Amino acid sequence: MKLFVVAALCMTLNHSAFSDESDKFKALLVYKFTEYIVWPNEPGIIKVGVMGNSPIYAELVRFASRKENLEVVKLNNTSDAQNCHLVYLSEAQGGLIKPLYASLYDKSVLLVSEDKAHIQKGANAVVYIAEGKLRYIMNEQSISIKGMIPSKRLASLGEAL
Repeated sequence: MKLFVVAALCMTLNHSAFSDESDKFKALLVYKFTEYIVWPNEPGIIKVGVMGNSPIYAELVRFASRKENLEVVKLNNTSDAQNCHLVYLSEAQGGLIKPLYASLYDKSVLLVSEDKAHIQKGANAVVYIAEGKLRYIMNEQSISIKGMIPSKRLASLGEAL
C-alpha cells in the first residue's frame, strides 16, 4: 500500500497541482527510499543528511517525527555525509556532486540528487520533475556495489539506469 502511494505520486500528479508542493513530494519519495533500501548490518537508526539549506529538510524532519528509527540532519560539508545512510543533494548544492561522490564511493551511503545529470556523475538515485510529474531514476548496480539492496518493487516503479 505504501509503495502504491509513491507510485501514484510519481505518475499522476500534474504540474499545477504539484508545483507549490514539489518539495513535500520529493521528501516523501526520499522518505520511502529509507523504507525500501536494505543497508548492510541493518542500522537501528537510519540517518538522512540534507546538504545545505534545502526546503526538503523541513519536510523530511516532519516525516521523521512519525518514525522512531529515522533521524534527519543538515550537512554543512561533504565529510559529514559519511556518517549518514542517505544523503540528499538539492539542485542548489549541485556543485558538490564530485566531492560527495569521492567521499562516499566506497561507503554504504545512498546518494540522492535532484539533478538528472548527476546519475552519470555518481548519484545512486535522482528525484526530479519532468512534464509536471515527480519521477526518479535508480542506478541499481551502483547501489548494490555499495552493499545496499534496493527493493525490486521500488526499482520497478522508477527508471533504471
